[in-house]
Amino acid sequence: MCGRDDVSTPLKFMVFFFNFIFWCAGVLFIVVGSWAYYEKHKFTTSSSDEKSSHVEFFDLIFDLTILIVILGCIIFVIAFAGCIGALRENVCLLKFFCYALGAVLFIELVLAVLAFVFTHEIKAKVTEVFEDQLLVRYRDDDDLRNLIDWAQKTFQCCGIGSDGYRDWSSNLYFNCTDENPSMERCGVPYSCCRRPDIQEALVNTECGHGKQSLTRSEAERFIYTSGCIQEALYTAKQNLYVIGGVALGVAVIQILGIFLARSLASQI
Repeated sequence: MCGRDDVSTPLKFMVFFFNFIFWCAGVLFIVVGSWAYYEKHKFTTSSSDEKSSHVEFFDLIFDLTILIVILGCIIFVIAFAGCIGALRENVCLLKFFCYALGAVLFIELVLAVLAFVFTHEIKAKVTEVFEDQLLVRYRDDDDLRNLIDWAQKTFQCCGIGSDGYRDWSSNLYFNCTDENPSMERCGVPYSCCRRPDIQEALVNTECGHGKQSLTRSEAERFIYTSGCIQEALYTAKQNLYVIGGVALGVAVIQILGIFLARSLASQI
């Protein structure tokens, strides 16, 4: 073990500032996520409390505000350990930082390998879960609705799976059954439309009405008909090098953080 005078000051502050950036990002995620969650639920009345008291697992994992807070907490804890460990020259905290960041990197690698090996099985399971959980919550969660609308506009798709635009029949408001009294019966959201805007600043929210009753060839004149998972995978294949570059960059940053922390710990 080296003496305190043998610790490299540039390395020490390099590790500190490296983690301080991510610590600030973690704090920002926690603040923004908490604020968004509060804003979304602050008007909850006592009459709706009984309904919301039975929280399901999918209610949590599909709540973007909760996911942002969880991600922020993970980043905060790991980066905080790295910051204090470097600043106070604490070997235990630096080792915790290395092991935690290494575990995150390992989990990312395992998920990447599983996604590559079991592509079809994962695609089928994700499609099933999204059809059962995402579409039915479209009118119940503003954040989720905005995310779905963004995905359908970006990937020029409608629905989730192979049925495409007809997946929206699983939603209470867009259901095609004769018993459905909704004005949106047998329709799709406006974000499915090929030309959703009447004018630049005016959104035509009724452009998807009744489109599920059309055949696919007829509906293609007005709306996108392919499912979003299929279109998202196609877009990913078209940008494979970009995605690979981003993934490699993230991995390099994590490995660099581990290397710097281990180098500093070895000098303490």
